[in-house]
Amino acid sequence: MEKKTVLPNGIRILTEEIPYVYSAVIGMWIDTGSKNEEEDIYGISHFIEHMLFKGTKNRTALEIVRELEETGGSINAFTDKENTCIFARVLNTHIDKAIDVLTDVFLNSTFDEVEIEKEKGVVIEELKMYEDSPDELSYDTLIENVWKNHPLGHKIVGTIESVQGITRDKILSYMENNYTYDRIVISVAGNIDSDDVISKLESRLGKLKTKNSIDNEPSIIYTTEVSTKFKDIEQTHVCLGVRGTSLLEEDRYIYSIIDSILGGGMSSRLFQEVREKRSLVYSIGSYELLYRKGGIFGVYACCSPNNLKDVVKYTLEEFNYIKDGRLDEELLYRAKELLKGSLLLSLETVKNRMIKHARNEVYFQRSIPPEEIIEKIDAVTLEQVTNLAKEIFVLDKTSLVVVGAMKELPFSLDSLN
Repeated sequence: MEKKTVLPNGIRILTEEIPYVYSAVIGMWIDTGSKNEEEDIYGISHFIEHMLFKGTKNRTALEIVRELEETGGSINAFTDKENTCIFARVLNTHIDKAIDVLTDVFLNSTFDEVEIEKEKGVVIEELKMYEDSPDELSYDTLIENVWKNHPLGHKIVGTIESVQGITRDKILSYMENNYTYDRIVISVAGNIDSDDVISKLESRLGKLKTKNSIDNEPSIIYTTEVSTKFKDIEQTHVCLGVRGTSLLEEDRYIYSIIDSILGGGMSSRLFQEVREKRSLVYSIGSYELLYRKGGIFGVYACCSPNNLKDVVKYTLEEFNYIKDGRLDEELLYRAKELLKGSLLLSLETVKNRMIKHARNEVYFQRSIPPEEIIEKIDAVTLEQVTNLAKEIFVLDKTSLVVVGAMKELPFSLDSLN
């Protein structure tokens, strides 16, 4: 049973009772992320996520994690470009403890200045780790190139300079402006009593005064760019990107089917044509990045430098395969079944159900039943897939990033068409 409760201050509480499991997962979502940051505080959303675990008025950093881990549970968090989430997974008998710890972290974190300075070193090491991960670097560089004039374009972790410039005052000011109660969604799923959970959350959060946010996010302007980043490594890491769609648009279902056809598992077109048939790669697949204002549809591959040209060539050929109308109903059917199966199987995990409820509320302000999504997937036609492919798979609107031991690309995209 699903239930939605809105507190007087605007905080939304979502609960789902799943009586046949032993666990419960609670997530506190704040509808703010790296896209909300100004240049001098790049990375502050992610930095705050770290600092929320560094001590409260009631608990030390060790006590925050130990109180849940000693019950067999866990506490964690993540930040992306549009959301921040802190969550805990526990046995259902310890849901009260999870509520107590998470609300304490949210309401009473001290943001000690000594801990802030220490954590800067941790985050800078994390940033360097990403720089040493060529696959992550290729993803991030493509986003930076395509969205260089939009807040979505900068790295979630920020830069060494921006992280070093974070202060306690900047943290408190950012939270005052962005951690507003109309942006907070608390999602709880598992073997719980909804009324009891709501009552406990309301007693801790219900008396907070209303705070509303202002969102001035600009529209996205897409930029097409071909670039390389030199890394003295054995393989090259490749990302091709074209214009994607907004998470709010209905054509996201058509994009998902194209993604399923091109990169959906070992039976996908890219895996079969580029890896299995031609042995050019070990890893290849497609992906989607979907946000409120727009998205990116991309392909990632990793290959030896001498295979790079052919990998890009045959990837472009797969783009053409779809836009030239060579798909048939059987392939469309398999892509739909893969999507529907993945969706339903994911809902067997309590954490995924917590995430689903929260994201639906954050973006759509309602619960979206799986049956509705399946209906939308089934309604997509071959003609819609072909028409969208013709619209997005345009060579002079295709971006390319190569990370590897080369300072310039040894070919042009035009030469592969």
